[in-house]
Amino acid sequence: MNICESENQILKIHTPGMRSFATALIYAITDIETTGGNAQTGKITEIAVYLHNGYKIVDSYETLVNPGVPISPFITKLTGISNEMVADAPDFEAVAAKLDAFTANAVFVAHNVHFDYGFIREEFRRVGRDFNRKKLCTVQLSRSTFPGLASYSLDKITKELDIALEGHHRAAADAKATAFLFERIVQNHSEQGLFDAHFGLPNLSGINSSYIDEDFLRSIPDEPGVVRFYDAGDSLLFSKRSANVLTTICDKLKHTEAKGAVELRDALHRIDYQLTGSQLLAQLLEADDVMTLNPEFNHGRFSLKAHYACVIEHFREVPHAVIKKRRNGEDAAMVYTSFFEGKDHLAKLADEWGTSLKDVNIGRRPFPALPLEDESLLREGISPLRGRLILTDEGRCASERTRIYIENGAILGYGYYDNDFIFTGDPESDMQVAFTPRAELELVVRKFIEKGRYEELIKI
Repeated sequence: MNICESENQILKIHTPGMRSFATALIYAITDIETTGGNAQTGKITEIAVYLHNGYKIVDSYETLVNPGVPISPFITKLTGISNEMVADAPDFEAVAAKLDAFTANAVFVAHNVHFDYGFIREEFRRVGRDFNRKKLCTVQLSRSTFPGLASYSLDKITKELDIALEGHHRAAADAKATAFLFERIVQNHSEQGLFDAHFGLPNLSGINSSYIDEDFLRSIPDEPGVVRFYDAGDSLLFSKRSANVLTTICDKLKHTEAKGAVELRDALHRIDYQLTGSQLLAQLLEADDVMTLNPEFNHGRFSLKAHYACVIEHFREVPHAVIKKRRNGEDAAMVYTSFFEGKDHLAKLADEWGTSLKDVNIGRRPFPALPLEDESLLREGISPLRGRLILTDEGRCASERTRIYIENGAILGYGYYDNDFIFTGDPESDMQVAFTPRAELELVVRKFIEKGRYEELIKI
């Protein structure tokens, strides 16, 4: 097993005021074109990067990239990039070293940064390299700087601000327009401290703890993970998943007079964080913390709740799949956040199985129900998490993967492993950390699967 260390450079500049702070850094303003919208299945076809010093563009790099897979007619119509155009272009492995060096020590900036950064990081992972940068999103910055606009998409906001954008959906055109938008953000004096809000460290004078100081904060990488705040008795006060651990910690520590924030700062004694690499695992860890430990400042809440369940009821001696309020201990074939989510899922199954839903009276009220010829059909066909499974996702570095173990919907636990690790097929011996199986963990994993936000789902 490989223990990975983040290579993030922690910025140590604390110059007050947006203009001076922004221009103390170099920004790699980036845009890519791809074969599709999912970083795990799509590939990059074009990259453009403009280096910007906060005042102006100082250098640029752009290239077509041979994705190694066909470009669909839809993507060609959207971007103008065809299979013929990329046939003689370098593949990503051939441009990785140049791109890495060109953006080294720069802040990665893009319009909807998680899309561009996620694709580039995934392409680096495929060729066995790590890619870690501080990030800024011009969508997020634009919402703060230019509030009240009807749309913050690149084509709409550039038109609104009279910024030239010719050749939309080509990387160089979009990256250059983003660079000009970035300049407008930097020059806008109505949003003083904007960059401090993303990079600056908070004033810690109101926190009475020897564990929390600027040196400690500077040591924290801004990568996916889970943040935990503890009191003097080492009881968990607050747990939060985050795509950017340092940013989340700084946001929680910034001065505000809101009652909850003041109470949390007053009680805070120690901060801990766990890097995960995988945003899916970070959300599972947050859910497990909240459900197990009930941290005071999470207020017993987690974003997904299993309020409804699909259960088997017998009506006139015929088994039916029924959506109803979930009860603890009830044998549910699947759980849902809402009644309508469950009903829509049953309707989809009815279409697939060539039957239809009907209302049946169970107790005092009717429930949507799906007649079943065989109860096992429901148990085997309703959930993507039936059987014994391993879900793989990003690790904390390129040579590592996260593995999440699942058995008939129950999320058993997880582990980190080198890419060449050989599994025994026995979760109890392979996984490193066990979860208490909960319906909320199943919901988290299922939502990620539905959105394609994982690498692979393997039956064992």
